[in-house]
Amino acid sequence: MKKIIILFAFAVLPFICNAQSLKFGYVNAQEIFQLMPELDSIEKVMAEYNSTNLEYLKAMEDEIQEKYNKYESEREKLSEAIRKVTEEEINALAQRYQTAVESLRNDMQKKQMELLEPVNQRIRDAIEKVGKKNGFIFIFDLGAESILYKSDQATDVSTLVKKELGIL
Repeated sequence: MKKIIILFAFAVLPFICNAQSLKFGYVNAQEIFQLMPELDSIEKVMAEYNSTNLEYLKAMEDEIQEKYNKYESEREKLSEAIRKVTEEEINALAQRYQTAVESLRNDMQKKQMELLEPVNQRIRDAIEKVGKKNGFIFIFDLGAESILYKSDQATDVSTLVKKELGIL
């Protein structure tokens, strides 16, 4: 029995010693994201994209409002059949407007994600390089809100990632 315990101790000892040298790091990727120089140009592209689309929506709104105002001013003079046709027309325009709003909202989100993906990929690549260069086993993102505890032994690698990205 004594031999088994001694063999077990010698077998487990290397793992215990190695576990003490494991390196864990953390970073706040959202903080780093906010410092990325590409964000200014992305914001400008999105502002221009949104402006163009909002002009289109404004023109649709004006068309609906104009038809509605005309309908309201002439309503008493119109026959029941013409009133019904005009109301259906206005409702169809309003439905088309709602569809356009939803479609443009989806397009804007898609465009924003398309523009931000290279930035996010650069950050992920920099975190991976820092991890490999410095021998980290894991690097956790504090901004991901899934870290429930962070030991004082964990290393903040934000500065290393910022240097890797050239923003420090």
